[in-house]
Amino acid sequence: MKSNTLETVSRRVLFVIFEQFELLDLSGPSSVFNGAQGLLKSPSYKVLPVSSSGGLIKSRSGIEVNSQKLASITVSDHDTVIVVGGSRDAIKKVISDTLLQDWLINNKPKAERIGSICSGALVLAAFGFLDNKRATTHWADVAQMADEFPAVNVEPDALYCIDHNIWTSAGVTTGIDMALAMVGQDHHHKIMHEIAKWLVVYVHRPGHQSQFSELLAVQNNHKFSDVLLWLEDNLSKPIKVYDMAAKACLTERTFYRKFTDEIGTSPSKFLEKRRLNRAKLLLEQGEVVKVIHQKVGYQSELGFRKSFVAMFGVSPAMYKKMHCKSCS
Repeated sequence: MKSNTLETVSRRVLFVIFEQFELLDLSGPSSVFNGAQGLLKSPSYKVLPVSSSGGLIKSRSGIEVNSQKLASITVSDHDTVIVVGGSRDAIKKVISDTLLQDWLINNKPKAERIGSICSGALVLAAFGFLDNKRATTHWADVAQMADEFPAVNVEPDALYCIDHNIWTSAGVTTGIDMALAMVGQDHHHKIMHEIAKWLVVYVHRPGHQSQFSELLAVQNNHKFSDVLLWLEDNLSKPIKVYDMAAKACLTERTFYRKFTDEIGTSPSKFLEKRRLNRAKLLLEQGEVVKVIHQKVGYQSELGFRKSFVAMFGVSPAMYKKMHCKSCS
């Protein structure tokens, strides 16, 4: 239920944790909800870690977090329950935790939202929560979820998915994106933007945005990582393949061949994709269409528009109308 004012009911966010859970899955989203608490006039969110045993639970990083015992928690329609991710062995143990399974199944109809972060989606899938639902998880676990749980409509190329009251997010930091979206649903988007600004994260990355872009796929490549990072910092400049080759200390012909072999696309096509993906982000953030072409290295607005339509099948203006949250 979305409020039309900054006044709101108090909500609890129950994070299900377990031995060897991923600490960032808890701490990142918790910071979002705590930020909302500071911005709203009345009590808004209370974060509560819960576990089957209660007490101190050790994360993968070695830091212990105190938790409330599941049996002591009465879930209401103002509660969001989120299962965090963890190591592969930890997830296997959690899936066999019948106490947790029964608790989640019994409380599913009562909760306002049920969600997961990272590999926590495997837990929800194992308990049948994601059957015939759109869902995502960390890219490293996408194949496993698709193979082991064919009833799930896996969306491998998403930061997070929302299917009715079921929310799933991809790896680690995308839990922050999902938490921001939850705050945006509960309150005015202005609150969401203020929290993102305070945390120094993207104002908001929409769920459909790829979690595993071509840049992420190759940025750790030891041969061209410096070139790729340099490109990201200079997309507004008139870069040629010759300039990229010079940055790699190779002849243009050798660079073209090696880059294409390693990355799977030519240098010029890769550069064009990065320019247009940067343009998408700027549009989502509310940037004026007429000035974007200069910020992503296009000499003319017309050329930029044609390339954008060719890549994404929609005009920049229409894309902005569809995906700019702050523009609505």
